[in-house]
Amino acid sequence: MVSGAVAFAVMNALARGMHHLPWALLAFSRALLGLGAAVALARLRGASLAIVDRRLMWQRSLAGSTGMLCTFYALTHMPLADATALLNTTPLWVAALAWITLRERLSARVSVALAVAFAGVVLIERPGLHQGGLAGIVALGAGCAGALAMVSLRGLSKETPEAVVVHFSAIATGVMGVASVVQLATVGAPRGVTLTEVGCVLAMGVTATVGQLAITRAYALDKAARVGAAGWIQIVIALGIDAAVFHRRPERVALAGIAMLLASGALLVDDARRDERRLKG
Repeated sequence: MVSGAVAFAVMNALARGMHHLPWALLAFSRALLGLGAAVALARLRGASLAIVDRRLMWQRSLAGSTGMLCTFYALTHMPLADATALLNTTPLWVAALAWITLRERLSARVSVALAVAFAGVVLIERPGLHQGGLAGIVALGAGCAGALAMVSLRGLSKETPEAVVVHFSAIATGVMGVASVVQLATVGAPRGVTLTEVGCVLAMGVTATVGQLAITRAYALDKAARVGAAGWIQIVIALGIDAAVFHRRPERVALAGIAMLLASGALLVDDARRDERRLKG
C-alpha cells in the first residue's frame, strides 16, 4: 500500500505541474496510458482478465472513473497539498461503507486512528481551504467516489488485480475521452505542448498504473479501513513536494496536522499487530 501511495503522490504532483493544460485532457491521457500499460503488464505476466462478478466490476470502474474526473479537476485548480488532503478523505468513507456493506467491525483503535487522521486533515487544510471554492467540494466528491471504488475491490477478490485494473482503465478512458471532447469544444485545444510536458504525461500514466496495481492488491488482502487510511501518506509526500518543487511551505498548524496523521498511522499498525497476535494465539 505504501508503494501505491508514493506512486499516486508522484502522479498528483505531475498533474499539478501541468495545471495550465486542459484538466480533462490530462485525465484522458492518464487513463489511456494507464490502459496501455495495464494490458501490456497483464500479457507479460500471463494474468487472467476473466471477470467473475460483472455488476461489482462495473460499479468499481464507474465509481473510480467519477473519482478520476474529480481528482484531475481538483489537482489543476488547487494547491497540491490542499487537494491531496481532501482527496484522501476516502478512508473515512471507506470505513463507513465497509461497515455497512462488508460488515467489517471497526476496532476502537481503527476508529480513533480515523478520527485523529481527520483532525489532522482539518489542521492541514484550515489555512488555505477557503481558497479552494468549488474545487474543494469536487475533491471531497472524489474522496467519496474513491471510497465506493475501494470497498468494491474487497468483493472482487476472485478477480486478478490485472483484470480489475484493465477493466477500470478501459471504462475510465471512455469517460475521460467524452469529458475531453466536451472541454476542448468549449475552451479549444492547447497550443505549443513541449517535449517535457509529453514526458510528464507519459510518467503520469506509468506511476498511475503502478499505484493502481498496488492498491488493488492491498485492498484484496487487508481490512478496507486500515489500507485506506494508509493513503494519508500521500499528504505528507505532497507537502514535501509543495515545498521543494512548488515553493509553498506549510504553516505550523499544517505541521501539527502532519504529526496527527503519523500518529494515526502508528495506531493502525498497532491494530494490525494485535490482530495478528490474536489469530496466532
